[in-house]
Amino acid sequence: MNESLHTFKTLANILDPCSPNSELQDKLKRLDRQDWFALAEVALQHGVSSRFYQTVKAFAKTEPFPEELQTRLENAYFQNAVRNTLILTRATKLLQDFKANKIDTIALKGIYLAENINRSIAERYFCDIDLLVKRADLPKAIASAQACGYKPSTYFDPADQNIDIKHVPPMFNAEGLPLEIHWTLLEEDEPFSIEATELWRRAVPEKVAGVDVLVLSPEDFAAHLCLHFTYQHRLSLGLKGLLDVVDVLWHFQSQFDWERFLLIVSSWQCQRVVWLTFSLVREFSAVSIPDEVMKSLQPAGDESWAFEQARTQIVDANTTRAGLTPDLAEFSEASSFFSKLKIGFSRVFLPKRVIARLYNLRPDSPEILKGYFLRFRDLFRGYGQRVWHPELHSSNWSDSVGQEVNRVKLRAWLSEEME
Repeated sequence: MNESLHTFKTLANILDPCSPNSELQDKLKRLDRQDWFALAEVALQHGVSSRFYQTVKAFAKTEPFPEELQTRLENAYFQNAVRNTLILTRATKLLQDFKANKIDTIALKGIYLAENINRSIAERYFCDIDLLVKRADLPKAIASAQACGYKPSTYFDPADQNIDIKHVPPMFNAEGLPLEIHWTLLEEDEPFSIEATELWRRAVPEKVAGVDVLVLSPEDFAAHLCLHFTYQHRLSLGLKGLLDVVDVLWHFQSQFDWERFLLIVSSWQCQRVVWLTFSLVREFSAVSIPDEVMKSLQPAGDESWAFEQARTQIVDANTTRAGLTPDLAEFSEASSFFSKLKIGFSRVFLPKRVIARLYNLRPDSPEILKGYFLRFRDLFRGYGQRVWHPELHSSNWSDSVGQEVNRVKLRAWLSEEME
C-alpha cells in the first residue's frame, strides 16, 4: 500500500462514525508527530479538517496531539462554526419567506446535514444554500429570493429549455453568500432518469434552520449523494463527499429501506454509480451495506479496473493538476489536427442559452454574437498557452493527461449501463 493511500485510509478510519472510541484511542496512541501532521494535511486537502479536529480533540489530554497543530485546527474549526451559523441564519429567512409565499421547498445537502445528521454545525464545511422547488414555482421562488436580497449573477429565464443545468445560476446576497434554487437533482441531458414528482411524493417533513420544510427520503438522499459525489463531481470531493454517504447510511441505518432504495436506483438507472460509490464506502468505512444489495448492483463482467481507478482518484482528489481539465486532456489526446479543430469548434459554438448565461446576455439579442467572440477569447486565454507550451511534451504533463483521460473514461463507463 503506497503512503498516500495508507494515510487516507487511516484518516477515513479515524473519521468513520462506526469506529468505536476504544479502537480510535488505540489508533491515536500509535501516531507519532509526523503521522499527526500528515493526517492533518490530508484532512485539509479533503475539506474535513473540522471533523478531524472534532473527532480527536476529546483525546487531546491523553494522546500526543501536537499543540501547534491543535491550535491551527481549532482556529479553522471555530471559523467554520461561525460561517456555518451565519449560513443557517440566512437560510432561516429564506425558508420562512418561501413558506409565507406558499412555495413547497426541499432543503438539500449542507443546510440539512449540518443540523440533522452531523454531530455539530461546525463539523462539515459548506458554503452555500441549496433548495429544491417545483419547476412551476421557479418564478415565484426567484422573486422571493430577490426580496430577501439575493441578486441574479447572470441571465436566466425559467421559460427556456434549460436541459443542461439543474438549478438557477447562483444568486448572491450582499455578503456574497450563494443561493442555488434547484428544480431537479440532475441535468436533464444526463443519461439518468430522476422523476421529480416521485421525489416530492416520497419527501418527508423535517425542521431545517428552525423552519418546518421537506427533505428527501433517506433512500432518495443516499442515491442523490452517490450521483452528486461520484458522477457529477467526478470524485473530486474526496473524503468529504464519501463521508456524506457514510453519514447518511449510518444515521438512517435502523430505518433505511433497502428494497425501496434498489427500486429508486433502478428507476434512476444509476446502478453502476451506486455500486462504485458503495464499493468505496466498504473500502474506507465499516458502515453496513448488505451483501445482497451489492450483488444486486454488481455490473456484469470484471469491473475491478473501475474500482481501482476510483480509489486512486478519491485519494488524489484536490491535488493540483496544473490547470488540467477534461476538455484540455481530450484536446491533448486528439491524434490529428482535424480532431483538435473539431473539439475546439464544439467548445466555442455552444447553444445560445449557454452563451447567454456565461456572459449575461439575452439569447435573442444581437449581442449574443459578442458572446461567441468572448468565448473564443476566454478559451484561448485559458488553454492556448497550455496547448502550445513545451510542457505538453514532458513526461509529467503526459502523466497528468493520462490521469485526466482515465477520469473521463470512468465517468463515461458510469453512464453506459442503460444505453
